[in-house]
Amino acid sequence: MKQIDRLNRLIGFLKEGPQTVDTIERYFGGELTPRQIRRLIDAIELIGFDRKEFEATGRANKKTWHIKSSLYERNTQRLLRGVLPRVFSIKRQELVEKLVGKLDVAVDSTHFYETEAHRKLDENLEIIVTTIDLCKTLKINGIFGDSTSIGNSINFPIDVLPISIRYHRGCFYLVSVLHEKVQPSVVTFQVDQLSLTIIDKSFERQDYVELVESALKYRFGISQNIDDEVYDIRLRFSSTTGEFVKNQFWHDEMNAPQRDGDGWIIEFQCGINRELVGWLFQWMSNVKVLGPQLLIDLYNEQLDKMQDLRHHADNDPLEYTNRFAPKV
Repeated sequence: MKQIDRLNRLIGFLKEGPQTVDTIERYFGGELTPRQIRRLIDAIELIGFDRKEFEATGRANKKTWHIKSSLYERNTQRLLRGVLPRVFSIKRQELVEKLVGKLDVAVDSTHFYETEAHRKLDENLEIIVTTIDLCKTLKINGIFGDSTSIGNSINFPIDVLPISIRYHRGCFYLVSVLHEKVQPSVVTFQVDQLSLTIIDKSFERQDYVELVESALKYRFGISQNIDDEVYDIRLRFSSTTGEFVKNQFWHDEMNAPQRDGDGWIIEFQCGINRELVGWLFQWMSNVKVLGPQLLIDLYNEQLDKMQDLRHHADNDPLEYTNRFAPKV
């Protein structure tokens, strides 16, 4: 281990509470001698920590060292405790408490949109993280539930190359590369819906990172686009809703929303997918799609289907459709 790595680990350990040479030696698994530990303590002082602030004399005249967290750091811990997904705060409570302390009711989350913290999710996260680290192939035996992020034409089981995990709208997604075709394609799967098997077949993960980032850049969210085109999306929002969307959903890489009388014109470039159309409907009558024509047609098609529901009897069955599923 490099000296700078040892130093960073020691600083983190000293922030957990007062430590002695003995506790530091055990923390490093006997890798460091008492003399090396004292040299690291000296290095901590040299990089800007006041020794008078973090060194004290404890029981039996033993030296102790403790770097007390700043108010900013303590507030960061409280925020992390409050907003961590339940899959970590419940299933991995001991680890959470080690990293950010015990629960604090001052900061809380509704956990709205979050997937449930159940055993299958935790198991799959472990499998996927392991395969990403080892650059091993994954076999997806099947998927359970509404697979909105992928096309209906995918037939299981399939082998994929796991590239990363993304936390999106309260759920964990596996971002992977499907290599069945001549042209590799990027596919995403909700982690807790998967049945997985690790395959002892290696690949070079770094070879596909750029492909994944490029593919996800022009997706609205993470769902697959219905085709390979990038469209100029143009929307008109009512005044109050447009102001909210501008502040809540926009970032520096997107075109700045423009005033249009009392409302807002919002323009950006991306592919068209189910997630985009679903996002538009949450704004109800406060948005109008101005272009492109394909998006207008898909949006109006859903409006017509919802209108048709008014004529259905209450006990009529609803047919599941995924009109926006791409062809893979």
